[in-house]
Amino acid sequence: WLKARIASRRAVANTPCSVAAMSTTLPQRPGLIVKGQRGVSEAGGGAEAARHRVQLAISPLGPAMAPFLGYHSSVLVGGTEYAFTGTGVVRSAGPKSHDAFEADTIFIDCGRSLVERAAFEAALYPLFARGTYDLLRKNCNSFADAAICLLTGERLDSRYTQMEAIGRLADRHFSLVQTLSGGVYTPNPKADAFDIDEVADGLRALRLGCVLTAPSSRARRTVAV
Repeated sequence: WLKARIASRRAVANTPCSVAAMSTTLPQRPGLIVKGQRGVSEAGGGAEAARHRVQLAISPLGPAMAPFLGYHSSVLVGGTEYAFTGTGVVRSAGPKSHDAFEADTIFIDCGRSLVERAAFEAALYPLFARGTYDLLRKNCNSFADAAICLLTGERLDSRYTQMEAIGRLADRHFSLVQTLSGGVYTPNPKADAFDIDEVADGLRALRLGCVLTAPSSRARRTVAV
């Protein structure tokens, strides 16, 4: 598992990518679109709805039947991708961070968000700043979790981070991942204070404020009054 993760990290060293792992296969959920349809049409709701459409993009990093399968994840807002890398949050037109992977990318439709792009970027860019990436403790899945939480109030399914949680535990107590990687992985001290659950709590509160002040939300309240 670890060798596969490191090999995948090296293979996409120059792309907006990070590595995380989980076991078994992708969850079977509605709204899955395969890589062959990378130009996903924003069907229904018009241009305004498309602008706020939120998608989770996931690419397997190995064979589909591998017992411990890694994934790269990112978030798309209105077709614009946001991915976390060693250089910070990378913004691209379309899911470009997934181009380095041979396997199909799966898109999970997460609905629409009332959080404006400027507020989204202002909140997440400082949290996931350049140089704070850590393979086990603060990676692409951490960012996707935080982004989905801010945009929709939901959290990334824990099955996507199951194996990295085990890796964190093993490395914290036995330095196992550092040893097995031959020193390729070393904990990033800039990620020491990062706690995704604390971050998610703060983002939920921020999201509430964004939603309550969104133009469409104000309009609905005015009509109700």
